[in-house]
Amino acid sequence: MENDLIIYYSYNLNWHLPKAIQNEAKEFLCQITNEQLPLIFPKYAKECWENAVDVIISVGYPNNELALPKLYELFRDLNWPGATKALEYLKGMELSVNIKYLENACVEAIKINDTEWLYFLCMVSEELNISKDDFKDVSLYNAMKKAYEED
Repeated sequence: MENDLIIYYSYNLNWHLPKAIQNEAKEFLCQITNEQLPLIFPKYAKECWENAVDVIISVGYPNNELALPKLYELFRDLNWPGATKALEYLKGMELSVNIKYLENACVEAIKINDTEWLYFLCMVSEELNISKDDFKDVSLYNAMKKAYEED
């Protein structure tokens, strides 16, 4: 399936559009390949993200695994559309899956020096009952905790 078509339907997830258009987009996007799922989060279209999370949830794990990093990107700000819904979904995932993506998000946040993202990731780790002992790389946990405590 063409990526341009996927991007077109991704923008049709916009909550300002009629529900029929949003639902048609969701239905279409639930049928795309697992590799294409990360494309459904338009970078500068926050009004599409909550519906994109709905698609990811509908596809289900493990078919949606390639899009899970996108859910952790929503945690750059827990007030962003879809972030709360993503967090609720992730609460039902296995601890090992969440740790993997949480650690990867921490690495990225540290790399770009995004302390706000680390702050929110710390909140997410608490919500997901992920402790320091669960981390493979404790320095990631420490960086996250430091950002949280300094705010």
